[in-house]
Amino acid sequence: MRINYNKILNLRNILSDPKKLLAILIFSFVVVFIQNYMAKTPNFKAKVVRVVDGDTIEILDSNKIKKVRFYGIDAPEIRQNFGKEAKNNLNQILKNKEVEIFYKNKDIYGRIVAVVKLNNIDINCWLVSKGYAWADTYYTNVYIKEQKIAQKYKLGLWREKNPIEPYKWRKQNRF
Repeated sequence: MRINYNKILNLRNILSDPKKLLAILIFSFVVVFIQNYMAKTPNFKAKVVRVVDGDTIEILDSNKIKKVRFYGIDAPEIRQNFGKEAKNNLNQILKNKEVEIFYKNKDIYGRIVAVVKLNNIDINCWLVSKGYAWADTYYTNVYIKEQKIAQKYKLGLWREKNPIEPYKWRKQNRF
């Protein structure tokens, strides 16, 4: 038996037959569902083995070390004002602890971009609310409220007169 693809893919034929149209729509929805929900890496737990800086950690997952970049925030660089403080405070609360990773995506460097929680506390939010990081408004507005509160009470990096956002600092200090 020979399949006639022109007959099968004839748009007029498909639109005039409700059964074929319904079958195509259901198939399309199933494909979209699988791509959007089933293909994503699920949330998982892992041990923090190293704090790289104020918004990046290394975790041990399935006997592999992976880097995780905190979603929605940007912490000062190590050589930037308040960079060491941000790293040290993150190190104090996360080093050797088991955290829950809420996967968002991967960045261009292959790092996992995620919300990190310790004992059900959103660490990304905590960092911004204590003034250890900026809310990264380029990607999301999720931590804006916490940043405004930290600014109002001059917490962390907001004690400085004119703190420089890390992306601007990186542009000025290319090596």
